[in-house]
Amino acid sequence: MSDTPELGADILRRSPHYTLRQLEYFIAVADSGSVTGAAAAVHLSQSAMSTALADLERTLGVQLVIRHHARGITLTEAGEQVLAEARRLLGHAQDLQSLAAHLGGDVTGQLRLGCFTILAPYVLPELLSAAADELPGLEIETTEEPLDRLAAGLHSGRFELALGYDLTIDDDIDSTLLFTVAPHVVLPADHALAARKRISLTALTKEPLVLLDLPHSRDYFARLYAAAGVTPDIRYRTQSAELARALVARGLGYAVLNLRPHAELSLEGLPYVVVPLHVPLPKTESDLRVVLMSVAGARPTRRSQAVVELASRVLPASMKPNQSGK
Repeated sequence: MSDTPELGADILRRSPHYTLRQLEYFIAVADSGSVTGAAAAVHLSQSAMSTALADLERTLGVQLVIRHHARGITLTEAGEQVLAEARRLLGHAQDLQSLAAHLGGDVTGQLRLGCFTILAPYVLPELLSAAADELPGLEIETTEEPLDRLAAGLHSGRFELALGYDLTIDDDIDSTLLFTVAPHVVLPADHALAARKRISLTALTKEPLVLLDLPHSRDYFARLYAAAGVTPDIRYRTQSAELARALVARGLGYAVLNLRPHAELSLEGLPYVVVPLHVPLPKTESDLRVVLMSVAGARPTRRSQAVVELASRVLPASMKPNQSGK
């Protein structure tokens, strides 16, 4: 992050003579990585796109991009910050148009939502289905990302909202708690401990582990093992929860996960067993918090407010089998 996070906002505030169309063209250039690609994307000539970008830089009094002959463009530091503010400004402009058109009624327009890849199959179907029913005029564009890229997407303006765990939240991200999920053990259906009501990691000391090996997630699991005083025997590593369950169902080890499907079958149709995990930690440390994130201090649009309200209402109810209680 830059030491001057308000630079982009300050530039736009003190330069009132730019147009929203110029900002749209600048965003297109940034997204495509070249003036030529941006011109093609918005059906404009390359010369007209170059002129619009140069006019915007002259109006703002700052260089936004560095032009490389035959190699596209890169954003300057000021360009990165102006880009994020431009995305937000266009979002609010779309909000104003929607408000004027519907006199405060339907929520319309587009909202860009980032979602943690592992979490997406559990929350997006319910959220998008509810949005289609209750917010039919709103188009939600979703992107699945690793957990550590969600905050970057919020800061850059790629996402207006992001859904994920709160493992990477810093002071410049606001979050709304949706629900929490406790860790559990996934065992083969015929495992000797499958009938247990609860299992501690010490009971699995000599068992091979199938580790969900993702940034931040692996650190979370390491804390669980450290609290139990256990060094796991990691036999397999995967970035897919479905593969972890499939390996367990094949009898190749056990896994520790947080999210659970409604049906306890691997993708191959083989059964496995889920047993709650006992961890010698407070629930505030052992459970994962699923949150909806936004940039702190940014004025929320009507679209984002509507999605936060909808997610807060429908997702906790749909995730009851996963929840550990707030």
